[in-house]
Amino acid sequence: MPKTLITFQDFKMSQSNKVLLENINISIHQFDRIVLVGQNGCGKSSLLRLLKNKEECDAGSIWITPNLKIDYLEQDPPEPSINNLLEFLSKDNQHPNLSKIKEIIEELNLKEINLKNKLSGGEIRKIYIAKLILSESELLILDEPTNHIDLPTIDWLEKKLLSLNKTLIIVSHDQEFLRKIATKTFWIHQAQILKREGLYDNFQNWTNEIIEVEKIKSHKLKQKIKSEKKWAIEGISARRKRNMGRLRDLEKLSKNYESTKAIVKKPLNIILNKTNESAQNIIETFDLSFSYNIDNENEDIFSNLNLKIRRDDRIGIIGANGSGKSTLVKILQGIYSPKTGRIKFGENVNIKYFDQNKENINLNKTPWSTLAGNGDHVDFMGDKIHVLSYLKKFLFDEKKSLQSNSTLSGGEKVRLSLAELFINKHNFLILDEPTNDLDFDTLDLLKVVIKNYDGTVLIISHDRFFLDNTVEKLLVFENNNRILKHEGNFSDYYKKFGLEKLIIVNNNGKNKISNKKITPKKVINKKKMSFKDSYYLEMLPLKIEKLEKELKEYETILNDRDLFKNDRKTFDKTTTEITNIKKIISESENKWLELQILNDEINNP
Repeated sequence: MPKTLITFQDFKMSQSNKVLLENINISIHQFDRIVLVGQNGCGKSSLLRLLKNKEECDAGSIWITPNLKIDYLEQDPPEPSINNLLEFLSKDNQHPNLSKIKEIIEELNLKEINLKNKLSGGEIRKIYIAKLILSESELLILDEPTNHIDLPTIDWLEKKLLSLNKTLIIVSHDQEFLRKIATKTFWIHQAQILKREGLYDNFQNWTNEIIEVEKIKSHKLKQKIKSEKKWAIEGISARRKRNMGRLRDLEKLSKNYESTKAIVKKPLNIILNKTNESAQNIIETFDLSFSYNIDNENEDIFSNLNLKIRRDDRIGIIGANGSGKSTLVKILQGIYSPKTGRIKFGENVNIKYFDQNKENINLNKTPWSTLAGNGDHVDFMGDKIHVLSYLKKFLFDEKKSLQSNSTLSGGEKVRLSLAELFINKHNFLILDEPTNDLDFDTLDLLKVVIKNYDGTVLIISHDRFFLDNTVEKLLVFENNNRILKHEGNFSDYYKKFGLEKLIIVNNNGKNKISNKKITPKKVINKKKMSFKDSYYLEMLPLKIEKLEKELKEYETILNDRDLFKNDRKTFDKTTTEITNIKKIISESENKWLELQILNDEINNP
């Protein structure tokens, strides 16, 4: 019998006055490979951090076996401050195996990383994955380990984890990854942890059965409430004293029913706004080629690409990190220019791009203000609908819609990005790693959205299960700088070719996982600036001038030496406003400078 490592007893955890987990009684045993799943914002990452830091809970207790070593791969690990990779990976190990460390560095192609440069998301994650695999800790915690890494690296990670004689707790949206790794499933549902033994297969059937039972209970509860109301009304004159207690019980039942209704899943059916129907041929490329400038040398990424994207196509793009996938879609959008060849666009093509980095999210806003500004309606399918009705389609309740974006989980930020994306009109949708940080409900929503989308879809993804359920064709960036056009989904491709064509081969003929650091030489479109950029170039100086006047007014208020002593509230408000205005001025100046440089390059090539 494997020893018990961690035990939760009557455990409760809250965050921002919201109960995430309560009355939890569950144990984690040695050699368990546990997958922790649940909706975005349910507390998965918070629970992992609590275990790693061995913090106290709000109520109940957590017993952790003495001297248990825990290592934790964060969802968004910080860029490590390192000068020597070997030293960084050896740190915290009492008996570092240098030959093993060097082997993993080679396998992940980490030797090629320039530690003096800013590291990419994929590079950062590979460094921390290497450190985790080398860890001497008995318990390894992994929060979304497959985010930002390519299919060969995911395959490598699966094999490494299965070879380790360790206990694993994993949070992941990658269902194929979970199928291969998990031996137990912990499902956070309605502030409870429901446990399922065995492999991850049939997880969906298991949860559907639970929800169906809850649905029946909800219906019975509704009928009981109806009966209680009738009883209370009819019996008040004869049994008033007893009725008051029954009415209080009825109120509790009603609250219970309202919470129960929320757990019953409803089929999601979202049809998106779109512009006029595009031409049959969306995009055609002719002998397209592109090169990166690396250390003052040109390195070909692809050449002689002849591609035809037709209306209503569902195309997936796969390949190693750094192979040029994101670059291709930026070329198709006109952000980068090809080295040779040309692109022909069909009529009425309106492209909308989803950026994997979620840079469009303003952390100072709420989901409500992000979509509707100061109003309360959004344009959807030609009608104005209330912003709450629209946000509910993306699994936001009223309370969450009014919270700051800074409090949202990674998956909730992705949902908000998608919600913002889909109220805009377009007929060609490009999604760059849209599944990162998403829970299964949102993944289901996204699959439905793509299925119902009346237009063309191009998806960059490393999520095998998602690709199988969304695309019908693939563009495969292979290791010979060739882009293969494959008819069928990912499983079709994998059965035929495996992953060998996606793995980079070094000069010694040894396979290694691509980690090529590439900095594209951005070619500016020299025809003209966009209307939006031209507008900002003209208006930003006026905005800065106005802000500087406001800044002087606030600074004048602070000249009163007795303000802090006499009016602390005004003092605090004034200093906060000064800080905010200075930040906005700095950002505006940087933006204006960027646009001015762009304008000069266009007008003075």
